[in-house]
Formats: sequence, structure tokens, C-alpha cells
Amino acid sequence: MPGSRSRAAALVVALVSVVSPPAVGQGGGTQPLRKTDVIRLLSNPLISRSEVASLVRRNCIAFRPTPRDWADLREFGADAEVLNSIDACANPSTGSRPAPQLPLTAALLPARLNVTAGTDAVARVLVRRGELPQVGIPLVLRGSAAIPGGPARDPQASTDASGVAVFRFPVGRSLAMYRLTVVTGSGASMPGTPSLDVVVGPAAPAVVTVQPGRVDLRAGDRGPASLLVTVRDSLGNVVAGEAVALQPDSPDLGLTADARPTDSLGRVTFVFERSAVRHGGRLIVRVRGQVLSTVDVLRTDVVAPGTTGFTSGVGQHGIARTRLSDPLVFQTRSILGRPLAGKLVTFRGVNADVTPDSAITDTTGTARVEVTLGKQAGAALVTATVDSLQRQATLVVEPAAPIAVVIERDGTRVDGGSMMVPAGATFVVRVSAQDAYGNAAATPDLARLLEKTRGRFNLQSQLLRMMDVVPDAGGAMVTFKPLGTGQADLSIAGVTVSVAIVSGR
Repeated sequence: MPGSRSRAAALVVALVSVVSPPAVGQGGGTQPLRKTDVIRLLSNPLISRSEVASLVRRNCIAFRPTPRDWADLREFGADAEVLNSIDACANPSTGSRPAPQLPLTAALLPARLNVTAGTDAVARVLVRRGELPQVGIPLVLRGSAAIPGGPARDPQASTDASGVAVFRFPVGRSLAMYRLTVVTGSGASMPGTPSLDVVVGPAAPAVVTVQPGRVDLRAGDRGPASLLVTVRDSLGNVVAGEAVALQPDSPDLGLTADARPTDSLGRVTFVFERSAVRHGGRLIVRVRGQVLSTVDVLRTDVVAPGTTGFTSGVGQHGIARTRLSDPLVFQTRSILGRPLAGKLVTFRGVNADVTPDSAITDTTGTARVEVTLGKQAGAALVTATVDSLQRQATLVVEPAAPIAVVIERDGTRVDGGSMMVPAGATFVVRVSAQDAYGNAAATPDLARLLEKTRGRFNLQSQLLRMMDVVPDAGGAMVTFKPLGTGQADLSIAGVTVSVAIVSGR
């Protein structure tokens, strides 16, 4: 290793003696280096850049570098020290002292930054002395610490091998424009360096508010209706110049799609004609293809199915062909839950008569109808129709007072008629009551009453004997036994059945 160092030193000395002409004149000076001499020095891997810079300072140069010369020297590896030494020789001052260095200058790459709120800005600064990039120059980006939500102190950075310093710092959440200044680490300004403008803009649209949030319309409404749409980012900043689309959810709504940009306050106004709305529906607000809000368009005169119907009188009981004591009350409400006045309601009865058959709802959205029950025992229905909506009320018709007796054998009526029975074999008939309209009238005491007449019946009848009476769903099952053959009349509560008793087989 000592031998290697000796050989390298010898080569340096030899090369210096080659490129440095011998001293001339009485002063023992040396001749300055030509461009080719400097390039040969830079091309020799055994000579460090510091040694090249020292030779340049000692011998100076015999040429005045042009921009092309500077580019060639950098291409052959000249670093800042070498370039500064050449620059000092190319610009000598009076006397024997070297010329002062050129001032530092800074170029912003670029001078205006557009940054999204809530993110970091990245600023790049190129520092040069003359045409030469400067390495290791400490810089400060003054004014950054004053940014709300920005860095706690002004950021610092040093230039790299290409003379570029990089600053990265947060810009906060507010929309603003900040003007920053690049100074040296000691706080000195660099003449001619422009300010760095940092423009903080909104993030992507994230929130849309619409005023009003709902449009209420009635049939016959005319005139314009307007919607004010405001677009904001996720941080609450307004987004200006953003295209907003307003689209109906269905062609049945009657409105066409529209798109407009937001103003400087992030707002855009849409206007449409009220009379153009054919049906209720929904308007969809899209930004960049995304649905960010909707607006309900409501026809407030439209009947709401869930809240419209009979509110009183449903389920009443009454005797056939009598009027109910309470009227049926029908109420109409809108989809907003408000009573709808002036609506025509028609009424229709099944096994019932209604008065009136139509009515206009009052200020409370109410219409009333009187009901007279029909003749048939069981259910009676009253149907109310408003617009296309129908609702039903169920009522109960009860039989009237019993006025007649019905006698059945094996499910067939025999009262007022005749029947044939075998002698010696018992048979059963069912006895029940009926009202004036043919409805079965349950008579719980009928079996008891028939039981009381059994003794008298048996004394009076020669061919038939009443054996038993059993209650049966408001009627009675009566068992008889023929005592012989012949013709007998079976009379119960004034109803007679002719009974033919024949010999048994």
C-alpha cells in the first residue's frame, strides 16, 4: 500500500509537470491552464477534484468560459469546487487578489403551487452561483409556520448535488393563498428570488346540500320553483367551478335533466316550472357521476294510502233493516300527513244502504255517511272511493225478532208440508225460529219451551209421541216415535207438518 501511494503521487507530479508549463520570466510564474488541460486533469482518475481545483487556483486559466465550456466541464465531472475555482480565475479583480464570488440566486420550480386542502405541499428550489448549481446550501422557507394547520416552524432544507432543495410541509384545511419567501439558513435574502405562491384548493366534492330539501306541489300550481345546491369537500370547503347534474329519477316526473357549474361560493341554482311536474318523484343530484343528494318532489294533494280511510263507526252491529246509531267517518290525508279538504268521496253499500252516496271532505279532510243495514244477517260492507284509492268498512247485520218457526228433517224444510215415517221407528226434526227477512233467529229458550209442551202434546196425539228435546245452536232437536200407522198432524207453535206413518219393513 505505501508503494501504491508513492506511485500515485509520482503520477500526479508527472501529470502536473506535463500540463503545467515551466515557469517563465523573472517572477517565476506559471502559464495558465487551457480548457484541454483542465479536461485532461478531470479525466485522470488518480487526481481528486480538490487537487484539480487547487491547480486551477494556483495556475488560473487561459480561457474565458462560455456556456458551452461550462457544460463540457460539468460533463467531465467538474464539481462545485472546481467550477468555483474556474469562475474566480475567469473574473479576476484588480491587483493580485481573486475576484469576489457571484451572489447566490434561487429559482423556484415552480413559483406557484396548487395544493389540495388537508395535504402536503412540495416546493423545490434550485440554488446557483452564476451558472453553477450550489451544493449543501442551507435554506429556510419563511412564512410557512404562519399557515393555519401548517408546520410548527418554518421548514429547512439543504441543496443536493444538483443544487436543488426540497421542502415538504402541510398546508392546513382552509382555502387560501400564501406567499412564502426563500432565504438562506442565516436568514439572508437572495436578490432576484421571487416569492413562492401556495394556493390551497378544495378536495374532491363530498357533500351536497340542497335548499329546499323538498318541493311540495298541488294540482294547478304554476310558476318557477328553484333549488339552491351547494357543493363542499370532505373538510367543509366549498368547491367552485364543479359541474353539478340534476336528474329526475323517472320520466314520469315530467322534468328534464340539467347540468351547471358551481360559482365561486360553490353554489348553483336550478329552476323548473311547477306546472311541468306530472307526478311526485325524486330529483337526483350527481357530481362527477356520484349521487351526493336527492330531493323529494311531492304532490301534496295526492291521497296517502297509509293514513286515508275510515276512522270511526267500523264494526258496528245492528238489526236487519235498521239505521246504525253512529255514522261512518272517513278521513283523507296527504302524503305529508295533512288533512285533504275538498276531496270527492263516493260510497257504495253491499247489504246496506248509504246516505249520501258521495260527499266532499271538509277542512279536516272528513266525510260522513249514514248506513241502513240490509236484510241478510251476517256481514255488510261499505266501500269508500277517493281518487283511485278504495277502503272498506265491515258492519254486522243481526236477525230481527223471530216471527216464524221452521221445521226441518235431515236438513230439508217440512213445515207446511208432509213427510213419511216408518211405524215403530223414532225420527228427529229440528225446530228453529226465523225473522221477517228469512234470517235464522237464534232462540236459546226454544228447547225449554218445547220441553214444557211435551206432556200436553203426548196427551193430544194418538199416533205420535214426543220422546226427547235437546238444544241445538239456538234451536232444538226433537225426537218422536210413531205409535201406529195412519195420518197424523205434527203441530209446533202453530206450524203443522202432515206425517204419514206407514208399516215398517
